[in-house]
Amino acid sequence: MKRVVFLLLVGLVAFVFTTSDALAEPKKKCSADGKKHERSYKDGSHSVSFFDKMIKKLDLSDDQLVEANKLKNTYKKEAITQKAEIKVAGIELQELLTADKVDLKKVERKIKAIYDMKADLKVYRITEMESFKKLLTPKQKKKLKSCILKGGPHYDKGDKGASHH
Repeated sequence: MKRVVFLLLVGLVAFVFTTSDALAEPKKKCSADGKKHERSYKDGSHSVSFFDKMIKKLDLSDDQLVEANKLKNTYKKEAITQKAEIKVAGIELQELLTADKVDLKKVERKIKAIYDMKADLKVYRITEMESFKKLLTPKQKKKLKSCILKGGPHYDKGDKGASHH
Protein backbone atom coordinates (compact mmCIF):
# COMPACT_ATOMS: atom_id res chain seq x y z
CA MET A 1 0.00 0.00 0.00
CA LYS A 2 2.79 2.44 0.92
CA ARG A 3 4.53 1.63 -2.35
CA VAL A 4 1.38 2.46 -4.33
CA VAL A 5 0.99 5.77 -2.48
CA PHE A 6 4.66 6.53 -3.06
CA LEU A 7 4.40 5.80 -6.78
CA LEU A 8 1.28 7.93 -7.09
CA LEU A 9 2.97 10.78 -5.23
CA VAL A 10 6.09 10.57 -7.39
CA GLY A 11 3.90 10.57 -10.51
CA LEU A 12 1.98 13.59 -9.21
CA VAL A 13 5.19 15.47 -8.46
CA ALA A 14 6.57 14.67 -11.91
CA PHE A 15 3.32 15.90 -13.44
CA VAL A 16 3.39 19.09 -11.35
CA PHE A 17 6.94 19.89 -12.40
CA THR A 18 6.40 19.22 -16.07
CA THR A 19 3.22 21.30 -16.17
CA SER A 20 4.49 24.10 -13.93
CA ASP A 21 7.60 24.48 -16.10
CA ALA A 22 5.38 24.61 -19.17
CA LEU A 23 3.18 27.22 -17.53
CA ALA A 24 6.16 29.36 -16.62
CA GLU A 25 7.43 29.55 -20.20
CA PRO A 26 6.02 32.19 -22.49
CA LYS A 27 3.48 30.89 -24.93
CA LYS A 28 3.48 31.89 -28.56
CA LYS A 29 0.33 33.14 -30.18
CA CYS A 30 -0.49 34.18 -33.69
CA SER A 31 -1.81 37.58 -34.58
CA ALA A 32 -3.81 38.56 -37.63
CA ASP A 33 -0.57 38.93 -39.59
CA GLY A 34 0.22 35.26 -38.95
CA LYS A 35 3.38 36.01 -36.99
CA LYS A 36 4.01 34.43 -33.63
CA HIS A 37 4.23 36.76 -30.64
CA GLU A 38 5.08 36.22 -27.00
CA ARG A 39 2.04 35.65 -24.87
CA SER A 40 1.51 36.46 -21.24
CA TYR A 41 3.07 34.23 -18.64
CA LYS A 42 0.61 32.20 -16.62
CA ASP A 43 2.51 32.78 -13.40
CA GLY A 44 1.45 36.41 -13.11
CA SER A 45 4.51 38.06 -14.57
CA HIS A 46 2.50 39.36 -17.51
CA SER A 47 1.29 42.11 -15.20
CA VAL A 48 4.41 44.19 -15.77
CA SER A 49 3.84 44.35 -19.51
CA PHE A 50 0.14 44.86 -18.79
CA PHE A 51 1.04 47.85 -16.60
CA ASP A 52 3.26 49.24 -19.36
CA LYS A 53 0.55 48.89 -21.99
CA MET A 54 -2.17 50.33 -19.78
CA ILE A 55 0.02 53.27 -18.77
CA LYS A 56 0.38 54.11 -22.48
CA LYS A 57 -3.28 53.53 -23.38
CA LEU A 58 -4.94 55.39 -20.51
CA ASP A 59 -3.38 58.82 -21.09
CA LEU A 60 -2.30 59.19 -17.47
CA SER A 61 -1.49 62.58 -16.01
CA ASP A 62 2.07 63.24 -14.87
CA ASP A 63 1.12 62.54 -11.24
CA GLN A 64 -0.69 59.33 -12.19
CA LEU A 65 2.28 58.28 -14.29
CA VAL A 66 4.70 58.70 -11.37
CA GLU A 67 2.47 56.65 -9.06
CA ALA A 68 1.76 53.99 -11.69
CA ASN A 69 5.47 53.52 -12.33
CA LYS A 70 6.10 53.19 -8.58
CA LEU A 71 3.44 50.48 -8.39
CA LYS A 72 4.84 48.70 -11.43
CA ASN A 73 8.39 48.72 -10.12
CA THR A 74 7.34 47.59 -6.64
CA TYR A 75 5.33 44.77 -8.19
CA LYS A 76 8.18 43.76 -10.47
CA LYS A 77 10.71 43.54 -7.61
CA GLU A 78 8.36 41.60 -5.35
CA ALA A 79 7.33 39.22 -8.15
CA ILE A 80 10.98 38.46 -8.89
CA THR A 81 11.59 37.70 -5.21
CA GLN A 82 8.51 35.50 -4.90
CA LYS A 83 9.30 33.59 -8.11
CA ALA A 84 12.85 32.97 -6.88
CA GLU A 85 11.47 31.56 -3.62
CA ILE A 86 9.20 29.25 -5.61
CA LYS A 87 12.14 28.01 -7.68
CA VAL A 88 14.24 27.40 -4.55
CA ALA A 89 11.35 25.44 -3.02
CA GLY A 90 11.17 23.38 -6.22
CA ILE A 91 14.86 22.51 -5.89
CA GLU A 92 14.29 21.58 -2.25
CA LEU A 93 11.44 19.33 -3.31
CA GLN A 94 13.70 17.61 -5.84
CA GLU A 95 16.24 17.06 -3.05
CA LEU A 96 13.55 15.48 -0.89
CA LEU A 97 12.50 13.20 -3.73
CA THR A 98 16.02 12.04 -4.51
CA ALA A 99 16.86 11.13 -0.92
CA ASP A 100 17.60 7.47 -0.21
CA LYS A 101 14.48 7.32 1.92
CA VAL A 102 11.74 9.72 0.82
CA ASP A 103 9.83 11.29 3.70
CA LEU A 104 6.32 11.55 2.27
CA LYS A 105 5.19 13.99 4.97
CA LYS A 106 8.01 16.42 4.10
CA VAL A 107 7.31 16.03 0.39
CA GLU A 108 3.62 16.76 0.93
CA ARG A 109 4.41 19.85 3.03
CA LYS A 110 6.85 21.14 0.41
CA ILE A 111 4.33 20.67 -2.43
CA LYS A 112 1.67 22.51 -0.44
CA ALA A 113 4.15 25.29 0.37
CA ILE A 114 4.97 25.70 -3.33
CA TYR A 115 1.30 26.01 -4.26
CA ASP A 116 0.74 28.45 -1.40
CA MET A 117 3.58 30.62 -2.71
CA LYS A 118 2.12 30.54 -6.22
CA ALA A 119 -1.29 31.53 -4.87
CA ASP A 120 0.28 34.36 -2.86
CA LEU A 121 1.92 35.69 -6.01
CA LYS A 122 -1.39 35.71 -7.86
CA VAL A 123 -3.17 37.43 -4.98
CA TYR A 124 -0.37 40.02 -4.84
CA ARG A 125 -0.78 40.69 -8.57
CA ILE A 126 -4.51 41.27 -8.13
CA THR A 127 -3.89 43.52 -5.11
CA GLU A 128 -1.44 45.65 -7.08
CA MET A 129 -3.86 45.87 -10.00
CA GLU A 130 -6.53 47.13 -7.64
CA SER A 131 -4.08 49.72 -6.32
CA PHE A 132 -3.45 50.79 -9.91
CA LYS A 133 -7.18 51.18 -10.50
CA LYS A 134 -7.42 53.54 -7.52
CA LEU A 135 -5.16 55.97 -9.39
CA LEU A 136 -7.57 56.24 -12.30
CA THR A 137 -10.37 58.63 -13.07
CA PRO A 138 -13.82 57.16 -13.75
CA LYS A 139 -13.27 57.65 -17.50
CA GLN A 140 -9.89 55.84 -17.33
CA LYS A 141 -11.43 53.01 -15.29
CA LYS A 142 -14.11 52.61 -17.93
CA LYS A 143 -11.46 52.49 -20.67
CA LEU A 144 -9.43 49.95 -18.68
CA LYS A 145 -12.47 47.74 -18.15
CA SER A 146 -13.42 47.98 -21.81
CA CYS A 147 -9.89 47.11 -22.86
CA ILE A 148 -9.75 44.07 -20.55
CA LEU A 149 -13.15 42.82 -21.71
CA LYS A 150 -12.18 43.16 -25.36
CA GLY A 151 -9.02 41.11 -25.13
CA GLY A 152 -6.41 42.94 -23.11
CA PRO A 153 -4.30 46.05 -23.45
CA HIS A 154 -3.26 45.33 -27.06
CA TYR A 155 -6.84 45.57 -28.30
CA ASP A 156 -7.47 48.05 -31.09
CA LYS A 157 -10.58 48.47 -33.21
CA GLY A 158 -8.57 47.49 -36.26
CA ASP A 159 -7.11 44.46 -34.48
CA LYS A 160 -10.26 42.74 -33.24
CA GLY A 161 -9.56 39.21 -32.11
CA ALA A 162 -5.96 39.19 -33.29
CA SER A 163 -4.77 38.45 -29.81
CA HIS A 164 -7.01 35.44 -29.38
CA HIS A 165 -5.42 33.05 -31.89
